[in-house]
Amino acid sequence: MPPIRLDLALPPGYPAEAVLAFFARRAIPGVEHITATSYRRSFAFNGTPGWLEADLARGVLDVQHADPAAASEVAARSRHLFDLDAPRAGIRRCFARDARLGPLLREHGDIRVPGCWDGFELGVRAVLGQQITVAAARTIASRIVARHAPRIAGAAEEEPCHSLFPEAAAFTTADLDGLGLTGARIATLRALADAVAGGAVDFDPAQGGAQFVARCTAVRGIGPWTAHYMAMRALRDSDAFPAGDIVLRKVLRPGTTLSVKELEAASQPWRPYRAYAVLLLWRAA
Repeated sequence: MPPIRLDLALPPGYPAEAVLAFFARRAIPGVEHITATSYRRSFAFNGTPGWLEADLARGVLDVQHADPAAASEVAARSRHLFDLDAPRAGIRRCFARDARLGPLLREHGDIRVPGCWDGFELGVRAVLGQQITVAAARTIASRIVARHAPRIAGAAEEEPCHSLFPEAAAFTTADLDGLGLTGARIATLRALADAVAGGAVDFDPAQGGAQFVARCTAVRGIGPWTAHYMAMRALRDSDAFPAGDIVLRKVLRPGTTLSVKELEAASQPWRPYRAYAVLLLWRAA
């Protein structure tokens, strides 16, 4: 099946290199494949697998799926995935007058909050990333996919995205022992899967960030950092702010580690764009 090609309509100055680098550090082999200019991944639409590939150098999106209707769904999700509709003017006005963020914004230019393809998948990644490095979390995610991800029938031998990330229902019974996870982390993944499968947690942006965080933190093993990280990337909450993040607590005032309360207070002038401040400060770390 030949792919359907769509125009991504990238805004001028879009920071493709930084966004792709963010995804590349977290890419899960078998599900995602990132190059210096493109992002490719597998997905399912109405239960049928397919592929998308976004070429950010040319600003085009290729969608390969048996159902042509998948193209519009992929196009909409891709705008969130790459944060193509970020409120750039508002972010600039808010940060330009800030002593710490203003110089960083001028140095790094346009800033985006990389989104996700699927909320539950992002939730799994967030749980895996609790208190370990990005590289370590990626390794464990890769092991989960290697053991439990359904392989796409008919995928070409050379296809790097040959599997689909497991759905929430699969995690409720999946054997997760021997993958580098603690018992507590396995319990959290199962609790999250149960909450998503049962509807206690969903990723509808209409609910608002506060309600989403409250629902997530009701899940065993999910605290404010994980919930706000999920809100940033899955819910597209521009004001989500993981105040417990140790990197943020150290980088805002070099040489000082702020308390969570101090960082929360310092972040108030950045509302309603605190999620963008997070990405800017992470880049500066």
